[in-house]
Amino acid sequence: MPSVVPTKAAVADSDKAQIAKPTLRTGDVWVDRIQGSDREFRIENIHDGTMDVSFWGTEMTTDDALNVIVYRSLTQASSEPSKSDKPEIWFAFPLYPGKTWEDTFNWELLGAAPAKGKGGDRGTVLGWEDVTVPAGTFHALKVVVSSRFYGAGGYNDDATLTFWYAPEVNRFVKFDYRDTYDGAVLAELVSYKPSARSN
Repeated sequence: MPSVVPTKAAVADSDKAQIAKPTLRTGDVWVDRIQGSDREFRIENIHDGTMDVSFWGTEMTTDDALNVIVYRSLTQASSEPSKSDKPEIWFAFPLYPGKTWEDTFNWELLGAAPAKGKGGDRGTVLGWEDVTVPAGTFHALKVVVSSRFYGAGGYNDDATLTFWYAPEVNRFVKFDYRDTYDGAVLAELVSYKPSARSN
């Protein structure tokens, strides 16, 4: 099946248009460019309202809107996973300009050195922008999510995610993540291949 990407921006009917939650399927694949190399972002499996997702080779568990439940570092391959008692809300559908949200959750670090703590996200949909990535130029909603994490022993971490969400590819086309401990990840869409399966 050929990749589905527009050659130029597809302007929304109205810049007040809402983006509904996409229907994602096992086998959906996006290829993103990260630090000069192309890496796959793939939906591996969907079961009971959750999804196993490969974030560029890092295995995570999300809800059906890509909100993370089991998180692994995007920059440190040897890090232990952490699990939240409910999804961290990065994608608060429907998305529309001016929308804001806040959520809180409890997290637990799994593995050899278990730890627990609390976290929270604050999201804001800034508005529609044209953004150019290797796949082309998209009319996308720019969203900023700020996250804070607290834990025993004075653990304190902050992260900021800025992404540009384009409905025609059912995901972000640009993803700019910056974390106090994890560092930064910048991903830009190269191609999108929706699954041929009906799930």
